[in-house]
Amino acid sequence: MTTTNELVLDKNNIWRASHAEKMSYPEEGNNYCFAVEDNSFWFKHRNDVIFKLTQRFGFAKNFADVGGGNGFQARFLAEKYPQKNTFLIEPGYAGCLNAQKRGVENVYNIFFQEFPFEEKQIDAVGLFDVIEHIEDDKNFLEGLAEYLPSNALIFITVPAHQWLWSEVDDESGHYRRYSLETLEKLATDCGLEFAYGSYIFSYLPPIMGILRAIPYRLARLFGKTRQNTLDAEADNHTPSKLATAIFNKIHQWELNRLEKTKIPFGASCAVVFRKK
Repeated sequence: MTTTNELVLDKNNIWRASHAEKMSYPEEGNNYCFAVEDNSFWFKHRNDVIFKLTQRFGFAKNFADVGGGNGFQARFLAEKYPQKNTFLIEPGYAGCLNAQKRGVENVYNIFFQEFPFEEKQIDAVGLFDVIEHIEDDKNFLEGLAEYLPSNALIFITVPAHQWLWSEVDDESGHYRRYSLETLEKLATDCGLEFAYGSYIFSYLPPIMGILRAIPYRLARLFGKTRQNTLDAEADNHTPSKLATAIFNKIHQWELNRLEKTKIPFGASCAVVFRKK
């Protein structure tokens, strides 16, 4: 093994350090995602959205995907930006192993506080469906921003609308769902610039409301518990060919909108914060 800055490169070529805290994320979550990501319409479109926003706002040096799970986004961005370095920072070791299987080169099984941001010349960070798992999101973002240079960008995706809350949020370890208004306030509270915000997955709120949120509330009203395990949820990521074709048309429309403007309604938020 070799070490640098108190980090250890283990036998799997993963940089590691001792961990002092845990995120609110089920331990099986990374393996669940790994099983569905490559064939999921949802994960594919989220990656396309991430790429569209990184193109629109740009970054000069290198990218760190914080809480990046199985490296699905990190591998995608590394392929899109081969002239830059992309780093995966993931506190779950299972996710890091899965990222290695995907061919992600720079894998760090640590918390962001242990990562050498300045040494690696990071001026763009991704938090893709991460901060909803963190109880004190303001403290988390303020802490992360301290490691970044001025004008660094933080690209964020999160689930939208508290009224869409369901058992999936319970089982996924979410603390909240967001709106563009709450995200803009979060940026302001953290001393960051709210550079951009849009909803994405514009067609999903009615579907999620009917299939998830309303049955969840009715069950709670009558004192019952709905079970929707992560394994069962995987089926929703591979819809029929007809549904997929329709979704793809809408996705292209969304990507075209994101080039110049924003989308007023959707099941997720995609935002960009800038360090002043």
